Amino acid sequence: MKIVQVLATSGGVGGLEQHTFNLVNELALHHDVHIIAHPCYAEKFKANVHFHAVNFARSRWNILLLWQLKSLIQHIQPNIVHAQAGKAAELIARIKPFLSGPKIVTTVHGTKKNKSAYLVGDAVIAVSQALTQGIPESKSHVVYNGVYPQPILSDDAKQQLLQSIQKNISTQNQSKKTVMCIGRLEPVKNISLLIESMQQIDANLWIVGDGSLRENLEKQVHDLNLQDRVAFLGFREDARNLLQLADIVVLSSDREGFPLVMVEALQADKAMASTRVNGVVEWLPEQYLAEIGNPQSLVAAIQAALQPQAQEDFRQLFSKAKEELTVSAMTEQTLKIYEDLLKP
Repeated sequence: MKIVQVLATSGGVGGLEQHTFNLVNELALHHDVHIIAHPCYAEKFKANVHFHAVNFARSRWNILLLWQLKSLIQHIQPNIVHAQAGKAAELIARIKPFLSGPKIVTTVHGTKKNKSAYLVGDAVIAVSQALTQGIPESKSHVVYNGVYPQPILSDDAKQQLLQSIQKNISTQNQSKKTVMCIGRLEPVKNISLLIESMQQIDANLWIVGDGSLRENLEKQVHDLNLQDRVAFLGFREDARNLLQLADIVVLSSDREGFPLVMVEALQADKAMASTRVNGVVEWLPEQYLAEIGNPQSLVAAIQAALQPQAQEDFRQLFSKAKEELTVSAMTEQTLKIYEDLLKP
């Protein structure tokens, strides 16, 4: 099977990008896979993936971008064209009349009121059940995000990792439990809500990630006099290893599609507290869910997750995540959709 994947973002690496890297690399083990993406992502793909660099920083209305995309796909002549997220879906929708032959697949990764661009797909994949709203049932499929298993760190490796962040957490009381948040420091993640909630939680907070709000969030920590309990660790390539040092993981977002941090936390046997965002509400037990934007509700969910009972409540979810939320499961389900589309 010859497959073209289109990733139309141009810079950061979040859940959408990581999903695409994993899916493309896994598909390429057994199929002829081409990825059309911004040149900044070239190193994310294995040698057996055909990488085609396109500057997607240009507008989705840019005629040269549309022409380049159309010409590339016509030259490759794939069986499947798979557009990842909104911009890619819109671009493919505009050039579809000039593409003869390939079946079109689109994936919805985030909350969108207007899903018209996605409907160009012969099949539409949503990364959580909630995101299927507005998609005809005949086209709709749910495929959860998956990640590769993370090796369990030895005690020595954990100690070395702890030492690598020592300067960030030197003011913290190490006998307190550790709450961890991983994500971009951007408005949609609403990390200020988590910081506000930490006033009532007797634990340390590690914030892993970077973004435009970092200075504002550091000021909030200072204003609330939480400097001795809240540490900013910045962007870390080893964030999944750091997870193994946490007691619990917290997600305070206003919107999500299907957050990879939840998948990674569950696979690391970490209990979670989260706002009621898409994907999470389909997995976490009720007492660990908080109303979006409500600090008091988030406090209650965090306090519940910090109790010993949480490990028991999450035990089955840990096993389920290791079985179902994997790259291989995600790839198998996606391939089945391709195969069904190509049946005569």
